[in-house]
Amino acid sequence: MKKVVFITGIYTAIIFALCLLISVFFIPCPESLIAGTEKPFVFYYGLYIFLVCLPGILLSGFTVSCAVLWQKKTGNSRSRFSPAMFSRFKLVLFFSLALILFLSFNEEIFKPSVKRKIDFIKEAPSDFADAISIAGHFLEQNQPILALQYAKKAVELSPENSDAKRVLKLTEDSVALLIDSEMHGKKNVPSAEKVQKPLHVKDKGHTILELLEKSDSAAQKKQWFDAHYWASLAVEACDEKNTNLDAAVEKSNYAWKMLSLPVEFDNSAERNYYKIKKAGYVAFSRGDFLKAYYTFLGLKNNYAQASDDPDVKKFLALSEEDLENQYFFFDETKYIEELSDSHKVYFSLDYPDGSKNVFYISNAMDIKKEGSLIRYMENFNVVHYDENGKFVCSFFVPFAKAVAQPVSEFGEENLALLGIEKKWEYVPFVILQSVDRNTEGLVSRPFYSYEPTGLSDIDAQNLGIENQQKKEHSAQRIPLNIKKASSMVLPMQFSDFNLINAAACGAKEMPLPVLFKLLPRASRYGFSQEVFAQNLVQRGTFPFIMLIMFVFCACLGWNYRIENPDEIFKFKWTLLIPVLGFIMIVAFNIALYFFNMLSYVLVGLLGTNAVFAAAAFYVIIFFAASVLFLSRKA
Repeated sequence: MKKVVFITGIYTAIIFALCLLISVFFIPCPESLIAGTEKPFVFYYGLYIFLVCLPGILLSGFTVSCAVLWQKKTGNSRSRFSPAMFSRFKLVLFFSLALILFLSFNEEIFKPSVKRKIDFIKEAPSDFADAISIAGHFLEQNQPILALQYAKKAVELSPENSDAKRVLKLTEDSVALLIDSEMHGKKNVPSAEKVQKPLHVKDKGHTILELLEKSDSAAQKKQWFDAHYWASLAVEACDEKNTNLDAAVEKSNYAWKMLSLPVEFDNSAERNYYKIKKAGYVAFSRGDFLKAYYTFLGLKNNYAQASDDPDVKKFLALSEEDLENQYFFFDETKYIEELSDSHKVYFSLDYPDGSKNVFYISNAMDIKKEGSLIRYMENFNVVHYDENGKFVCSFFVPFAKAVAQPVSEFGEENLALLGIEKKWEYVPFVILQSVDRNTEGLVSRPFYSYEPTGLSDIDAQNLGIENQQKKEHSAQRIPLNIKKASSMVLPMQFSDFNLINAAACGAKEMPLPVLFKLLPRASRYGFSQEVFAQNLVQRGTFPFIMLIMFVFCACLGWNYRIENPDEIFKFKWTLLIPVLGFIMIVAFNIALYFFNMLSYVLVGLLGTNAVFAAAAFYVIIFFAASVLFLSRKA
């Protein structure tokens, strides 16, 4: 056993060194790579060549090991199906299964991971150029907030590039000017779906009588902000027939009246402090949570007495919670480049009215927050088509945030309108607007376009939409009735959202359990179910195929074992390694080609059930290969 491990290990190490040499001397390095990524590219490319050839390398190494291992003590196998051959077969199975486990990790984890590294290095120059170009475009369009996010991405991709530094400085200056522009004073806040937050859930969990008692208690202490707040919650909780409605309205109006009365202060600083706090509460009560948040945050940061003011603490927290129903903060996406677990995600969703949305996301990152899964998405693009497959509009936002919203919060009418099924537990609620945590006026909103995107005929056909290469929407034909979204609900299970992101790397490289789970739902999201089924058959039966090949290699090792029991293994035999390795790699790929052709046939005949038929077929072949090995004799 030790001899098998030693010989196979030495054999594999030599081939790995050859692969690195091939990468260094024979694989041209792309000229456009970002400075400093040339050496990693050469290493990863050599490693990828080795991982691609690894099945053939291990098969040939296993064959050589068997030929050496069975050099001696073969006299106990004079007849077919001897007990000694059964003992050898157990050793073959044990060692084969260990190698197959390693090869499975290689196919499902190591090789795709290295391939993504290579793709990232190769695509970095293009991503860098796009980031610079898009940043410049948004600067020309007077959209410095969007431009700044792309300028930062360009600097992250190439920190030493002078163009990236110049564009970043330019966008930062433009943003600084924007803070003092007219946008700084905007108060109109678009409405959005509500995502319940802990403080609000707790406050609204009281009965109407309890809310009124809290309002009375605050009024007795002359805490008029609290008095009005609790009375307003009571008004909100009452319907038109509730007998407590009049009392709640009266208490709310009285508290508001007391807030509006002139108040005497010892100095102008206290007067100004109260004036700002009241303005913040007015914004809060009117639903302008963005203005309220920055007002109370300004009090907290600029006034010492705010640290002991319960009103500031309370309404800052409440404003932030309500703000997060409509916006998220820029710094939440700070590490998306480093932590993103899916790239270049695309899918489509159909709606009950026959329309379709096509989505594209360049990067996505998952985090856990307050026990819930949150997904941040970079370059969130949506293209909308009507029920006839004609382009309507598209919009784009640099970053979007998806949270899991319970289906139980939707009414029957909304469920039918959005195409959401009752059996689903959660659906993605996507927030499209983001703001700066500390600086008022920095707001990122969706950027709309009414020009057709010009998809290729093949892509349009696969998505089931009518292709339009010409720009048919003139300025006079822009559909003005389109409501610009600040958030959107996707009619799909939130867990499926994770599956789709995992499918971004393609059916060949997505995790096998995810592929199996997504297969029955593939067509719902614009994917080809046949392609997914064919890849599931190929990858699901890979261990069976390798086991069959290892048994056949054991047969070769027996047939061509060293006949002279006194001859010691010589290192010069390793000169045959490149030749034997090349022959085995070619043989492996030819065999794999025929197995893949068989999977196409089975998928065409049996559809998604082809994986079970293929597994049964390979079990029969394995049984035949086992009989072939056990029938060997000295």
